[in-house]
Amino acid sequence: MNYSALKSCARSLLFAICLVAASAVTARAQAGTAGIEVLTNESITQMVLGKVPKDLILTKIRTTKAAFDLTPTGLIGLHASKVADDVVKAMIQATPSGATKETLNDDAIIQMVNGQLSKEIILLKIQAAKADYDLTTSGIIKLNQNKVSQDVIKAMMAATAATAATPTTPPRRP
Repeated sequence: MNYSALKSCARSLLFAICLVAASAVTARAQAGTAGIEVLTNESITQMVLGKVPKDLILTKIRTTKAAFDLTPTGLIGLHASKVADDVVKAMIQATPSGATKETLNDDAIIQMVNGQLSKEIILLKIQAAKADYDLTTSGIIKLNQNKVSQDVIKAMMAATAATAATPTTPPRRP
């Protein structure tokens, strides 16, 4: 084979390789958009059980669409599955800012305390939710009897005060 024929054959081979590579990239991109992953509590639990490093889980939470169950029951389930608090915090913080806020009441706080969630997670949850607490004298006594910490009760009071201070409709001008 002469040099010219060899060079022509090499170019054809290189072109074919590039064409196959481009087709593979296009197919992979199309397949990636067809099955977009949505993270759930189960996804996070599977990664924890699969011993995926925490920094990879945190990055996955920040970069992937999510539909987490962050109700008190969902949070207790994550805690029971040994999901680290900083991962749970990232899940709570990943909730879109325009999403409808969950309303928490005294029973939800007591449920989280009884589920042994950390005070830090409970406080973050209080900040991220709408307040519907019974902070009357009897309500505070009930919270205290159920071992809700003073810091959590104070956060509940602050959340209630912030909700009451936020007007739902703009004031009328005379």
